[in-house]
Amino acid sequence: MTTAAPNKKEARAEVTRRSILVASSRLFARRGYHKTTIADIAQAIGLTSGAIFHHFPSKEALLEAVVAWLARGIGVYSDYLNRVDTPGSSTVDGLIAIMCDHFHRQPEATICLAALATEFAGSHHPMEATLKEVYEDFVGTFARVLERHPKVRNPRAAAIAFVGSVQGIAIQGLLREHEHTIDELANAFLTLFADW
Repeated sequence: MTTAAPNKKEARAEVTRRSILVASSRLFARRGYHKTTIADIAQAIGLTSGAIFHHFPSKEALLEAVVAWLARGIGVYSDYLNRVDTPGSSTVDGLIAIMCDHFHRQPEATICLAALATEFAGSHHPMEATLKEVYEDFVGTFARVLERHPKVRNPRAAAIAFVGSVQGIAIQGLLREHEHTIDELANAFLTLFADW
């Protein structure tokens, strides 16, 4: 019976920690890291600032945890690409489907990395290098897949451009949520790859 109490306590702590990460990613995506305070995050989920600091010793530690959490989402794309034998339009369809699925579950988390990348680009802050590493998981994997495509001349540049395009779709999905669904935007994007 004594082992059950710590497990319950650990489970509650993990739920709280996840709530903090989700709320932080929402606020960082909408307001930016620098304009979001610990008090903003605490208020968003009904905690005190002290409770946030109980789980994360500093705002910077929270940022690192958010990026590490979001990086696991990027891994889903790489896992998918590692199963691709011959790249083609179905490869792009699959990647867009993953993005739409993420967006439906947590729209702000889908664009949080893009927002943070914009905020830290050119800053020489250590987070800039961390974000590049997170993206590299996808870029490197997709570039290797694209090397097998006969029409792609620069696989790495194409992979990087694709990341920007897909993140742009997600950003527009939030911006225009009452005009077009993410699925409509994604399908419209895919028509660009069709023969005109």
